[in-house]
Amino acid sequence: MFSTKINFKIGASLMFLFCFSVNSYTQSSGIKGVITDETNTPLEMVSVALISPKDASFLSYTTTDLKGTFFLKDIPKDTVILQLNLLGFKTFSKKMIYKKQLIDLKTIVLKEDVGLLDEVVITAVVPIQIKKDTVSFNADSFKVNFDDNIDGLLNKLPGIEMEEGKIVAQGTTVTKIFVDGKEFFGGDPSIFLKNISADAIAKIEVIDKNSDEAELTGINDGNKEVVINFTLKKSKKNRGFGKVAAGLGLDNRYFSNLNYNQFNSKSQLSVIGKFNNINVTGSNIQGFLENADGIADDSEDDFINPQKSLSGFLKTVVTGINYGKELRKKESFNVDYFYNLSENNGVSDTKRVFFSNTNNFNYSSKNKYLNISDNHNLNFNYENKSNKTSSLRVKGKFFSDKINSDLIREGLFFDTMDELVTTNTNTSSNSNLKKYGNLNVDFYRKLPKKGRSYSTSFKAVINNYTKNNNQNTFIERNLNKTNPSTTNFEILRDEDLSSADILVKVKYTEPLGGNHYFNTEASSEILTGTENTNQNRKTIKTTTVEDAIEYYYKYSENSFKTKFSHSYNKSVLNISTGLELQTLHRSFGEVDKNQFIREKFYLNPSLFFQYKPKRGQKFRFTYRKYIKAPRANQANPFYNDINPYAINTGNPDLKNEKTNSISATANVYDFNSSFNFNGKIQYSNSTDAIIRNVTIDDEYIRTISYQNSGEKIRFNALLNITKKINSLGVRLSLKNKFSNNAANSIVNYELNNVVSKDYLTSLILQNNSKRKVDLKAGATYVVNNTSFSIENNLDRKFTTQKYFGMVDFDFSKRLNVNTQFDYLVYTDNKFLIQQEIPIWNAAISYALTPKNNIIKLVLIDLLDKNIDVYRRSTLNYFEETNLQSLGRYVVLSYTFKINSGKKKINKSLKT
Repeated sequence: MFSTKINFKIGASLMFLFCFSVNSYTQSSGIKGVITDETNTPLEMVSVALISPKDASFLSYTTTDLKGTFFLKDIPKDTVILQLNLLGFKTFSKKMIYKKQLIDLKTIVLKEDVGLLDEVVITAVVPIQIKKDTVSFNADSFKVNFDDNIDGLLNKLPGIEMEEGKIVAQGTTVTKIFVDGKEFFGGDPSIFLKNISADAIAKIEVIDKNSDEAELTGINDGNKEVVINFTLKKSKKNRGFGKVAAGLGLDNRYFSNLNYNQFNSKSQLSVIGKFNNINVTGSNIQGFLENADGIADDSEDDFINPQKSLSGFLKTVVTGINYGKELRKKESFNVDYFYNLSENNGVSDTKRVFFSNTNNFNYSSKNKYLNISDNHNLNFNYENKSNKTSSLRVKGKFFSDKINSDLIREGLFFDTMDELVTTNTNTSSNSNLKKYGNLNVDFYRKLPKKGRSYSTSFKAVINNYTKNNNQNTFIERNLNKTNPSTTNFEILRDEDLSSADILVKVKYTEPLGGNHYFNTEASSEILTGTENTNQNRKTIKTTTVEDAIEYYYKYSENSFKTKFSHSYNKSVLNISTGLELQTLHRSFGEVDKNQFIREKFYLNPSLFFQYKPKRGQKFRFTYRKYIKAPRANQANPFYNDINPYAINTGNPDLKNEKTNSISATANVYDFNSSFNFNGKIQYSNSTDAIIRNVTIDDEYIRTISYQNSGEKIRFNALLNITKKINSLGVRLSLKNKFSNNAANSIVNYELNNVVSKDYLTSLILQNNSKRKVDLKAGATYVVNNTSFSIENNLDRKFTTQKYFGMVDFDFSKRLNVNTQFDYLVYTDNKFLIQQEIPIWNAAISYALTPKNNIIKLVLIDLLDKNIDVYRRSTLNYFEETNLQSLGRYVVLSYTFKINSGKKKINKSLKT
């Protein structure tokens, strides 16, 4: 705790000094002025851009404030063009020679007729515009390679980051992607990012979108989501465009991509296809990412579980189609279908340290795996906002995934003297079929009195999971003694798990006057499920014993909620306080036998506060209490012993977990100083926490159950700072993350308090100007400290360091060379190793014709460092896994663009 306080004080001090240095920037240099209309009225939100006359790229940017003033700083010494733009006024341009001295333009009047200053006219569009809750980027103002997809373009935009396949804009995860205002591939927006060419996009709009209810009623309730809308270039509309690519390489590496699109004002059609064996994924491979090394995650810990990356060798076949139709104005229908066939195989080595108060032991294993996934994904969305007093949205998703997994695992158990005592060889062949359906219906109605409205929502989720497991485990025990023994388990286990979740919600809002509103909300959620299990086991020692397990288990959970809240809503301030009355009823047990019945009543308060003092600034605080019922498997009293070394059983006496959660966020975007700041703090405290109860016997067999004990505490903090230094032509990004998670567990009947502290610091420097050379360099440092109270010498610390540099150089308009070098360092005090992994990738692209007929040579992992590292600490063991990766390969490819369009002239200067 003491170190945490010190770190917080240091961080706060550094932040203060940084902000002070930014705000105290002297006005001894730069360009400033005041902008008015012809009636001498100051104009706010005028886009002020400095543009290079050499290539029409933007050098600096800001907007005017309420008084119509602007001030541009960090300007390179050069000839520049000042461009002013505001909807409804003619563009104003002025050519100047900047010599690192202050230029005061006094008052500039925007006129409706054409005004030429210094007889300079420029046709380049404005790089960035801000209008209310929308930030719009002109795609042509950001340098991308002629073969880049949209994800390459997004990495250039200020305030936007790609994190683990998700788009984060203005510190918030983007929830939807639109193309020309219409939703696109609703099931997986990343499909659009990785398949559509960047040069097809004219504009990218980051929209702080109001909720559907707020859009209808006109009452800003503060509930917003961040969406991105991509506007296509005119040359891409009303005619097909896309690309076809194929490549062959060494070691039988290959890939092929197809993308075809046709958009007009009423409809949109997109078709994609992929076929490769170079670990390029299509979509819906979450199962692989959860189990990338072929080893089932038997810890069930959501406590300390970093996200895995895909390793081994992956073959992917992908096809997808998206179709959207505007039936009439503000009424549209969108449907997409996606098919993915993936085959993932590889080998890995795992080392684990298990601990308890009596039996500590080490474990290592060699694993060989093959996973095959065959999945189908259908999504549709119907939206009708044509009526001025009501709106309707119907959204659905249907998904199926058949996974076949084969695994050979050779495990070794060592005692505290590091002497081999037990071995096991596990061979498994499993076939699992997941089926999922989701339907959401939302209806909003605005009533005659202003501010009065009601809404109804319906949600249905259906899941079915069929598992057919075939396991064979051969165990040799007492290898260090004179009486070794062997045991062989042959297990067949079939499981059929089904669940249905139905939610109905009604909300009514009554205006009280003076921006005050009274809200009543009632909801009923019913969750039902069944588990049908049939297991046959043959145990072979000196004799053979056969046994069987068969049970039919069902459960239901009914949650009835009534919430009363008062809200105060204005454009700059939203405050809401509420109290929720909840009755939670649970029943579960074996069919046709006595059922376990549980029912409790709860009062759950909540608070929402949001303040937006000025454009580009938003501060939010939320508090809520919520109840979490035990999961079905946590309360199921039957044993699952298909893994002889990790037996699971539930506890029907579990109580509901109660959690109080608070979060605070601060987002500041100052375009005047090119300074962006995002900060977030989250804290939650769970009482009657559902924790794991682990017992480990002398044969290293773990039996895992659950109980309510103590509390879980989670604390997470995030700080992102972005600053563009125009004088150097670079953008600096600083990211800091900290998390402190604490939870109890029971290990061999003794309380074990586990505390995990994670730190991440990342610094990136990059120049994103539209020049011949793009440079990017950075460093990331990640450290995990985990302590276990059950023993004093178990504290673990592991670190990951990553240093990288990237150069992207245009030798000409047709020839591009890109190379990146990464250097990773892994250290771990428990496994006493330090791994240093250099990774070098490169690519050379040449367009035989302007922006088309592209030949590309891709060189991946030139140093052939064929390894990935995955580490985690759980509640009663920690581990490190080395995974085989694809290694070095070289591919030569050809890309043909359909309707690549004519080369556009970005600027026209007259002097």
